[in-house]
Amino acid sequence: MKKLSFFVLAISAALSSCNQESGSISGSWTTPIEGQTQHQSGFTLKDDGTAAGINLGDKRFEKWEKFGDRLILYGTGQDENKAVGFTDTLKIVSVSDSALILKITGGKEITYTKTITPDKLIRDFEHYDCYAYVARKDTAFLHINTANNIVAGDLEYRLFEKDYNKGTVRGKMSGDTLLADYIFSSEGHESVREIVLIKKGNDFIEGFGEVTETNGKFSFQDRSKINFKNGLTFRKINCP
Repeated sequence: MKKLSFFVLAISAALSSCNQESGSISGSWTTPIEGQTQHQSGFTLKDDGTAAGINLGDKRFEKWEKFGDRLILYGTGQDENKAVGFTDTLKIVSVSDSALILKITGGKEITYTKTITPDKLIRDFEHYDCYAYVARKDTAFLHINTANNIVAGDLEYRLFEKDYNKGTVRGKMSGDTLLADYIFSSEGHESVREIVLIKKGNDFIEGFGEVTETNGKFSFQDRSKINFKNGLTFRKINCP
């Protein structure tokens, strides 16, 4: 009886230790999204063993387990419009009250930061503003998201008797000025052009000036000489 009691106590202690280890990494963990550093993605590990994704699109986490230095996440994703189950096994390199470093397949290490406001991150991620320029036969459309002064989105120009082009915008707000790179494709050729827009009330005005090309990117020679008087005015509209 004494031996049995000792065995039961030993198992209980082991289970308790395991639960404490699992609890040590519970919470919401995020890391900057590659190419969209103003946004965070990650996951929430709940104490009851369930899990949820943060800004992961169609990827859904459902539960998690921890075995030694391995974190296992179970969930579903979309494959040809069908839900497909998956398992992510990650190595825990280190964990503290504020930082979690995981190693993924291939050896890459990703650092996650604990957050107490995952819902805010999702709202920031989903919020976009839309602007349109319309003048006679010319139109242009700007669709951007701004979080922590970092801007990302899409821009397209349909200017009469000029090549149609559409691409992405990556930059930041500095006061009332948006400084960004416009990466676009025109007639099958990809180009990069620096753009500068000033915020006037609810609208943006794009400025123009002399540019120079360096390593395939067109940049303004002198930003102080950018002309906004005859620039394109993008007026804020309701997003389609």
